[in-house]
Amino acid sequence: MPLASRLLPPMIAIGLLLGSLPALAQRQPSPAPRREWAEVYLARLDLDKKGYIELADAERYAALQFDRLDANRDGVIDHDEFTASAKRSLERAQPNRKPAAQRALDRRETLFHTLDHRGDGKITRDEFLAATRAHFVEIDTGKTGKITAADLRTAHHGL
Repeated sequence: MPLASRLLPPMIAIGLLLGSLPALAQRQPSPAPRREWAEVYLARLDLDKKGYIELADAERYAALQFDRLDANRDGVIDHDEFTASAKRSLERAQPNRKPAAQRALDRRETLFHTLDHRGDGKITRDEFLAATRAHFVEIDTGKTGKITAADLRTAHHGL
């Protein structure tokens, strides 16, 4: 059997396979675009999908966060409860991620002391919600009663 006769069927098969690759590539669904952080954060609070959050949305979310952080359900968040998740992240972090995890813990420590207005080592629900209201007012620079993703980005860049 001549060499050309033996190579022809595999060559045809390869040609058909290569010729179909562009068609296969076109059929693959494109991945959904990633939402940037402000949109993700806004979606977490905007349960009604309005495209913005109002003070009631922020307070509802803050109350849920308070309940999540108050591990022993005593009505206050102490320092250990407030920093527990950041400490766990630091402990579990890969060596190359430890510096970022340490910065996150440091920010959490600073925030705790900022929220603990009385300096008693505890954050009450009232302190937590008062801080949420104050932060909402800071971000809502246009005094519209609404915060958008653009407002969040502006506030973040101002830090």
